[in-house]
Amino acid sequence: MASALARWSLEGQVALVVGGSRGIGRAIAEALVDQGARVAIVSRSQQSVSNACSDIHSMGGEAIGIAADVGRLEDVVRFVQTATAKWGRIDVLINNAGINPIWKRPENVDEADWDSIMGVNLKGAFFTCREVGKQMISQRSGRIVSITSVTGLTGTARGLPYTAAKAGLHAMTQTLAADWSQHNIRINAVAPGYVETDLTAAMRQNKGIYDSIAAKIPLGRFAQPAELVDLVTYLASEASSYVTGQIFVADGGYSAVR
Repeated sequence: MASALARWSLEGQVALVVGGSRGIGRAIAEALVDQGARVAIVSRSQQSVSNACSDIHSMGGEAIGIAADVGRLEDVVRFVQTATAKWGRIDVLINNAGINPIWKRPENVDEADWDSIMGVNLKGAFFTCREVGKQMISQRSGRIVSITSVTGLTGTARGLPYTAAKAGLHAMTQTLAADWSQHNIRINAVAPGYVETDLTAAMRQNKGIYDSIAAKIPLGRFAQPAELVDLVTYLASEASSYVTGQIFVADGGYSAVR
C-alpha cells in the first residue's frame, strides 16, 4: 500500500479549477500545484487568469488560464475541451464559481436576480460536471469537488437565490455520486462558512456587521482561504478513495451552535 503522503500526491494529474483566479479558488489551484498537478484555471477575466497562471509559473508549476463565463453553456463546452486538448485528460474538477450580487428580502427578488445567480452557481456547475463527466467516464476515473456554502444547509436571511443554489449543489453532489460511482468517479462538496474573500468584503468593512457575525462563530473569526485547501486536496486525491457523495462543513463551528 502506498504511504499516506504518497496518497495525497497529484503528480502528473490534471485539475480544472473553475473560479480559480481569486480567493478560495486561487488558494486551491496553488495547493493542487503544490501536490504536483497541472492546472487549468477558469475565470471571466482574462487578466485575472493570466495573473494567477503567472504566479503559478513562478512557483515552478504548470498552468493555463481560460477566460470564460460558466453561466454560458457554450463557454463551458469550450473550456472543458481546451483543458482536455491541452493535456488529454481531466483527473480533478473543482467547481468554485459563484456569485451573490443581491441582498434582498424574498418578496423583492425578481426574475433577473434569480436567473443570474442560478445560472452561475447551479446551472453552470451542473453543465461543467456534465462535460467533465463525459471525459472522466471515458477514462474511468476522476474526482469532483464543489465548493458550496453552509447556507445551503442552514439557510440565511436575504439570501434566497444563493442559498437555494447551494442547496441544489448539495443534492447534485449526492445524486452524481450515486450515478457515477460505477465509473470510478467520486463527487464530494465542501461547504465553507464565512471566508475572507471578495464576496464578504462589504460585511467585513462594516465593523458592526463583522462583529455580529463573528460572535456567532465559535472560533470567533472568518476563515482564510488557505484554511480550506487541505480538505479540498484530500478529496481531490487518493487519500479519500472511499469517500463520495458527502458534504464537508468547514465553518468554524457556526452551524453547530446556530
